[in-house]
Amino acid sequence: MKRLISFLVCILMIFILPKYAVAEEEIITQDSTDKSGQISIDYSIDESYTVIIPANVTFTDETTTVVGGLQVSDVMIKEGKTLKVNVTSLNNFKMINGDGYINYSLLVNSNELPETNSCDVIVVHAGEHSGWAVLNFVTELDKENALYAGAYNDTLTFTVSID
Repeated sequence: MKRLISFLVCILMIFILPKYAVAEEEIITQDSTDKSGQISIDYSIDESYTVIIPANVTFTDETTTVVGGLQVSDVMIKEGKTLKVNVTSLNNFKMINGDGYINYSLLVNSNELPETNSCDVIVVHAGEHSGWAVLNFVTELDKENALYAGAYNDTLTFTVSID
């Protein structure tokens, strides 16, 4: 039994120990001219982040302003890089139903977005670990162009990029 256990331990050492061995050893002896040696100590961190967006926005006759949060956390990106969260409206910030529509706007930290269908709403630079924005969705519920009964909707897409 002792021989079997010794054999198994030897086999394990043959297959496991090489994985933990140093790639190249440096030897310093009493005859070495240089009595010092150097080794490299390394560790790598992968890029990572977490982005939390609002689940949905629902306007009613009584609720024409909806406030939501956009949060970026646990940001770890390479030096010199920037994490951006961009928002794009499918219907140019209009809730639509067929040919009918109702306008709404999105304010980011109380600032109205530029007159474009897409823009960056959060920018986090390397070395910063988080970012946030307060999103205000606002409509006057102007029904002048609302041609039909039923649901009017739009889709916002939040896209994360690292440049």
